[in-house]
Order: sequence, then C-alpha cells, then structure tokens
Amino acid sequence: MRLRLRTERAWLVTLPAVVLVLTALLCPSYGTTYSDQAAMARAVASARANDTILLLYGSLAHGAGPVQMAAWELGAMTCLGIGGVVVFYAAALTRGEEDRGRAEILHAASVGPARRVLGQALTLALLSALIAAGAGTGLLTLDGVSLADARAYGTAVGLTCLLLAALAHLVGQIASDAPGARGLGLAVLAAAYLIYGLSCSQDPGWADVLGRVSPFHLRQAISPGGQNAWGPALWGGCAWMLLVIITMLTARLRDLGQGLITMRSPRAGRPLGVNGPVLLALRLARGGITVWALALSAAVWLLIDMGGDLVARAQEGAFDPGSGMGAILGGSDDVGEAFLGYVGSLIGALAALHAVSLANRAGADELVGRAEVLASTGVRPARLLLAWWCAAAVGSGLALCCATVSAAGVGGGALGTSSRDAIRLVAGQWPASVAAASVATAICAFLPRWRGMAWLAPPICVGLIQFGATIGVPERVRAANPLAQAGRPGSWWLLCASVMMIGIAVVRIRRRDLALASSSRSRRRHPHGIRPLTALHRKEQRTSAP
Repeated sequence: MRLRLRTERAWLVTLPAVVLVLTALLCPSYGTTYSDQAAMARAVASARANDTILLLYGSLAHGAGPVQMAAWELGAMTCLGIGGVVVFYAAALTRGEEDRGRAEILHAASVGPARRVLGQALTLALLSALIAAGAGTGLLTLDGVSLADARAYGTAVGLTCLLLAALAHLVGQIASDAPGARGLGLAVLAAAYLIYGLSCSQDPGWADVLGRVSPFHLRQAISPGGQNAWGPALWGGCAWMLLVIITMLTARLRDLGQGLITMRSPRAGRPLGVNGPVLLALRLARGGITVWALALSAAVWLLIDMGGDLVARAQEGAFDPGSGMGAILGGSDDVGEAFLGYVGSLIGALAALHAVSLANRAGADELVGRAEVLASTGVRPARLLLAWWCAAAVGSGLALCCATVSAAGVGGGALGTSSRDAIRLVAGQWPASVAAASVATAICAFLPRWRGMAWLAPPICVGLIQFGATIGVPERVRAANPLAQAGRPGSWWLLCASVMMIGIAVVRIRRRDLALASSSRSRRRHPHGIRPLTALHRKEQRTSAP
C-alpha cells in the first residue's frame, strides 16, 4: 500500500487541488449573480419547470438559496467532470498496471488478486476523500455557508466519485485491456447520469426507481445547504464496501491480462486499407472523432435549450451587472446573440481540447517507439507530425459543424438567433481549434515529453471569458482571446499564426533525431539499484585490506 501511495502521489495531490481551486473560484458568483431575492426565486421556479435543466443538473428544492443553488448546479458539473476523470484513473489503475506488467511482479511477490484489488480500492477511496475535502473547503468561499453545509457538500461529491470509481473498478474486471475498461467505465457513468436525469425530469416511473440507486442521487438525498442528511451517506458507504467485495471475488475468477469476457472487434485482423500517414491517422481516430462530434452536438442542444429562460431573465434585468453572467450577457444589445457567442466559446474550447488530444499523439508515437517503426518504412517524421495535425483539424472541424447544425436548429426558437449567427459564432471557432492543434504540434516537434503543456491554453481562454470582466482583466486582453475571435478578422490572424507554427515545427523535426523509446524513461538511479562494478570492486578492496 505504501508503494502504491508513493506511485500515485501526483494524482492524490493534483486532482483534489484542482477541485479546490475551481470550487473556490466559481462558488462566490452564486451569491452575487441575482440582483435580489425575488430574482432568485423566479430563477428557482423557472429551473424547476424546465425539463432540460432538470435532466442536466437534477432536482432542485423549492425555495433554494445560494448555497443550494451552488450545490445543485456546480455540484452536478463537478460530479460529472471529476467523476469522468476518476473513471479514467480507475481504469488505468485497474488494467493499466496489468498491461504494463506491474501486476505480474506483484503476483510473483505473493500479492494475490484480492490483495491487489483491495489496495486499488483503498487508493481510490483516499483520492475520493481528498476530493471531498477540496470540494467542501472550496464551498466555504461562498457567503452564508456553514461548516455543516461544507461537510455535506464535500461528502456528496466525494461519495459520488467513490461509487463511480468502484463501478469502474468492477467493470474493469470484465474488459480484456485498459481501453476496454475505459469504455465500459464511461458507459456506466453515462448510464448513471442519464437515468438520474430522466428520473428528475420525467413523471415517476421506472426511471424514478433506477434513479434512486444512481450515484448522482446522493446530492439530492444528502441535500447540502438544506437538510444536510447523513443517512444516505452511510448507505453509500455500505454500497461501496459491497462493490469492493464483489470486485475482489470477480478478480479471482480471471487470469492476469484477461477479462471475464473476451471482447474481440469484428474488424480485428483485417487490413486497414489506407494509403499514407494522413489517412492512417484519420482511420485510427475516426471513432473518437465521431463520439466528440455527437457529444458536442448534444451539448449545444442542451445549453441553448436551457439558455432560453436565462436570456429571458437577463432581459428582465435579473442579473447583477457586476456578476459573471451579467457581464457576459449585459455587454450586448442582443442578449440571445451574446448567449450564443458564450455557448460557442465553450464548444470551441472543447473542440480545441479534442484537437490537442489528436495532435499530441504524434509526440506519444515518438516516445513509445511507433514513430521509429514508421520511419523504418520510409515515412519521414515530418509527415507523421503533419498527419496528426491534419487529423486534429478535420476532427475539430467536423465536431464544430455538427454543433453548428444543432445551434441553428434550436437557436431560432430558444434564443431568437438565425442560422447565420450559428455559423458565425459556433463554426467560427474552428480557427481557434486549429491554433490549439498547431501549438500542440509545435511542442511535439521541439519537446515531445512536454506536450501536456498544450492542454493549458483552452482552459485559460475559457477562464478569461468567464471571469475576465469580474476580476478586472483589461478589455484589450479579453478582446485578444482566441475564443473571442469567432466571426471577426482575428480568425485570419489565428490561421496565419497556425501556418507559421506548423512551418517552424516541420523545420525543427527535420533537423533533429527521433527521441528513442528507451531514452524516454527517467534516468535517475534507484536508491536500491545495483552500483557500477568499478565502485563495487573498490569497496570490496577497501573492506578486504588489512
């Protein structure tokens, strides 16, 4: 257990810190968004009557205050976003160490499947507890929050993540490898979230019964800022222990590196039938591109459908001009167009993240040795770099096109916007996505081990849009935001800068050697490693001397 904690210390520190910082930044706005209590009461009544909002965030108590609004809205997004990260981490912890051969070493040291699964479960429990502490501490930045409210909110978020991790841990025993475990974990996450949303937005029925056993129901049952009930938390802890026991029993029924069910792709063993690295990159990434396109299309539909009531309240003056949403919607004569631009920036950031993930695969291929294999067939590294950049540009463009179709279809009735506005404000985010992919490609060309730095740009740009006006960022800086260039001449500057970065990246990768897979590992000597023979001989000579 001590070795596992030392190995996973980066996750145990980074993820709770991110939850703490994001919660502390977002919570204070719930106390200043609405101009008075009457405006908040109208917002609560409108949210309770909107089925789309209930599907996305869950049930909201009648007469909710700022604390309950934060636990309802921010809690839903925290549980969904951090829960997805925890599911990925659980899959990597469960099956990733088997794929890397670490589980075989532990098995040779008499660490059986039950002990290994128990260690993994305790690590996930510690991570969830730290996430709970970060969420509860961050909620204290909201005015009017008591320690009991913060403890209840942190418990609800932490237990939700813990149960999602336990479910991902269990279904990971069924999959045959880490990618399969990630897919099953995400499927369980989506099913739990959708079932709970349907139970809140539809009439009582089968969805209401299944929604009560969903991990996302814990926020409603504990009711932070309201009842602060601890009974559901005890039931959640019992459910976690039951899932751990079932996972331990399941792990003993399978062999290392194998799953309970052998899932073989129907296309396995068939030739790819592609010519050139660009088509190969598109062929390998087509599944992810399709999923991202459908996900962004659904996200746009949900956001715009919910935005109808938000725009109506903004036109009535319900938002304080000094709040974040008031600054976003109050600076334009057309509130519907302003909200569509805000949604477009959020979707553009997601498309940029998808583009970064595709462009970074060039650096990953180089570090694990796949680029060496392609180079031995005559494919130059520059072509591989450009192939993944093209895949990023095509993937982000397709996702934004699907999002534009959704925005054009629902925007007219909900926001009063036209199809031309949807094309300009949603599809117009493509240059920003291409620029993000170009930054990632340039980093892969210069320092492939530092390619993770490319993930920082889209969240920073979203932060400038969300909080720039409230924290006093100069207007000139906010106007230069790449996500604020949709439909403006700045988009052409982004494309020109992208072409320049790609040109520099191609020149750089042509003038350096590939980073070998063996050199990508850390060269630090282990404290208990074998010393050089010369030093060992000297020590023996000194001890044997009279």
